[in-house]
Amino acid sequence: MTITIAYLILYFIALVFIIWLSSRGQTAGEYINSSKKLTASESTWTTFASLLTGYNFVLGVTFAYLFGFWYLMAFVGAGMAFVVLYFFYKKRLAVLQKNHDLLSIGDYFGLKYASSTKILVNLILCICLLLFLILQMYVNTGLFSALLHIEKGLALLLTSGIVCVYLWLGGFKTSVKTDIFQGILLLPIILTIFVFPVHFSWEKLPTAFDLSQFWFAVGLALLQFFSLLAQAESFQRVFAVKDSKTLKKSLIVAFVLLTLVAGSIAYLGINFKFSGIITDPSNLFVEGVLGALPQWLGSLLVVSLIAAFMGTIDSSAFAFGILVARAKNNITQDSTVRLTRYFTLIGIVFAAIASLYLFSFLQSVFALVSIISVIGAALLVSMFLKLKTADINIFLITGMLVFAAGLILKFVTDNPLTALIPSIAGMVVLCFKLLYCKLSQSIS
Repeated sequence: MTITIAYLILYFIALVFIIWLSSRGQTAGEYINSSKKLTASESTWTTFASLLTGYNFVLGVTFAYLFGFWYLMAFVGAGMAFVVLYFFYKKRLAVLQKNHDLLSIGDYFGLKYASSTKILVNLILCICLLLFLILQMYVNTGLFSALLHIEKGLALLLTSGIVCVYLWLGGFKTSVKTDIFQGILLLPIILTIFVFPVHFSWEKLPTAFDLSQFWFAVGLALLQFFSLLAQAESFQRVFAVKDSKTLKKSLIVAFVLLTLVAGSIAYLGINFKFSGIITDPSNLFVEGVLGALPQWLGSLLVVSLIAAFMGTIDSSAFAFGILVARAKNNITQDSTVRLTRYFTLIGIVFAAIASLYLFSFLQSVFALVSIISVIGAALLVSMFLKLKTADINIFLITGMLVFAAGLILKFVTDNPLTALIPSIAGMVVLCFKLLYCKLSQSIS
């Protein structure tokens, strides 16, 4: 415990220095991310840290234990999304970025279609960001309470309070710089694979490729693909880069880092599965991994987890603040900064309170990716089809309605394939609408 406290003190000292460095002489444009000066190294680390969330650590080991190598399909989906993001930026966004102040994927939809489409997309994004914040607060509070031996209320207060302070002072610039620092702190998990005895063998490998899990894995990959195409945090970073060359380099390196850490997580989960040790999968990371590591490495991973949670909370909270602040068109940068601060603070406080009443974590996770995948699917469709405003709005509204019905009627569950139903429904209705219009034109 003593060494953990020592690491935490060093982490908070570094955090204070980063906040001071970022907020010193900062302009309004730098605060809200309209300066478009993100370098390749900054983009790499902030993309890596914002995608590898704290519960990826905890759930990743559990999922690998339960589903074997199929867990890695999520990162196949991430790789596909990175490729699409790059070509989408190069062919569609690079020109728009120079002439418009784009800060979210909703801004792009507003330019391509109409303000009504922007409102629909931003509404979905705000719902997703709040739900994601609630999930982060929920996991964060329970984990910090257990790891640091403090009350849950105090853990929640510390987490939300610290993020509120440094986002209020530093905004997007601080979020990026803390991501770089937090991303580096995520890397020690790679060292853990050298600590545990190896239980892999040719005889055991088939059990980690259970064919009955195949469609589950496909659903997981597709959900990751569509959700990354729509994440507000992803596009916030895409819109901040200097050019397409910078984005390409940063996405490649970020994916390599993501693969290294995700591979380590998968290895740990599968290695525990092969060991034959009876372990509760839900507590595998805390009891199985952290409990068996040397104190210095275990304590360092505890701080890495805290950093990972902070990084994802600040990215989501700031993205929410920007979206709501820019709901009204043509406001000044100074007004945007002021409103972003207020709405970021409101979002964090609301999520912290709501996290106390979360009833089903895993179902909420799939509900989150289900609704955000609707935007990702709409973006992909808009790249290949020439759609009118009414067409894309029908797609989005259908997806939202089917998602709401799925939660009420319980056909959107913790199965990844069911979480794709809203996006599929949007596509089906859009196809019928386009077919009807084509038939009407041929008849007339």
